[in-house]
Amino acid sequence: MGFMTEYQNNMDAKGRVILPIKFRETIGNKFVLTKGIDHNLTIYPIEEWKRVEEKLSKLKQGSLSARNLKRLLQGSAVEVEIDNQDRISIPQNLRVYAGLEKELLFVGQGEYIEIWAKNRFDEINDFDFSDTLEDIDF
Repeated sequence: MGFMTEYQNNMDAKGRVILPIKFRETIGNKFVLTKGIDHNLTIYPIEEWKRVEEKLSKLKQGSLSARNLKRLLQGSAVEVEIDNQDRISIPQNLRVYAGLEKELLFVGQGEYIEIWAKNRFDEINDFDFSDTLEDIDF
């Protein structure tokens, strides 16, 4: 089963935050952390990251949007390891990009995990889905 549900944790002043136990049990001690396309961060298990890199390598180099996507994802990717206090350290450049301060939200997305500034997540998810749901076949 993939990553699901959401958890809230606080980040300390040094950019360290405890990764929720349900996610730690699935992801292991090492994974890839990178920018997300919605000004959030994304955690990929190592094997899933390899699949992402493979897909990125097949994008057309002549496409500006393809090059920008590769810069966004690969250019900011870092391998992260959970410390002995079950924390991860989020690099400063990634914290700035995602607007992370103290309250963080970890959101399971199946193959990966998103990290959001809680206030930003609340803002973008204040959305009426009723029109959209008509177009989705569940």
